[in-house]
Order: sequence, then C-alpha cells, then structure tokens
Amino acid sequence: MSDSTSASVTFSSLKAARSARERLARAGFARNSIEIDRYGDAFDVSINTREENRARAERILTGSPLGNDLRQAGEQAADFVQANRSLALGLAALAGLALFSLTNRR
Repeated sequence: MSDSTSASVTFSSLKAARSARERLARAGFARNSIEIDRYGDAFDVSINTREENRARAERILTGSPLGNDLRQAGEQAADFVQANRSLALGLAALAGLALFSLTNRR
C-alpha cells in the first residue's frame, strides 16, 4: 500500500501553472514530484506527496499569485539592500533629508 497521494489544480495559463510550481518548490516540496500537464487551453499542476502534506500542498496550489509576486519582489529588494548596504544607507539619508526639509518649511 502506497503512502503517497496526489493533489492537483487546473490553471488557465502556463505562467500561473509555473508560478504554482515555484510556490511548491519554495515551500520545500521536491521539484521532481511536481508535474505540469497541458489539456487544451488549460494547464494542470499536480504533485505526489504524503497524505499528511496533501492539505498544505493544496493550500499552496490555490494560493494567490499576486501574493507570490509581492513576496518575490520583497525578497529581491532585501537581497539588493544586503548586497549594496552603502547605497541603501545613502538613499535612506537622502530621503530623510528631503522629508526633514519638507516638514521644516513654514
């Protein structure tokens, strides 16, 4: 008796299907257990996982692509700041000066 089960969701575009696959991979699911199959104009993303992980996989599959895009943008911004600390500090100082000068006007 196998202890794995399948969870799948259908998407209308390949981009949305790939986004779901990336969310699953980032959540720790094995990439080789995630499949994207095309059925006409729709794309089915399925994953084979253990029964105790099925609900989590379905929640990730049905998650918001917008939330995923915002999370990715935030991670990229944090990486940029970490890689360019002096530039980020300079930009923060300029923003502080601009805000100070705007609020100090009479």
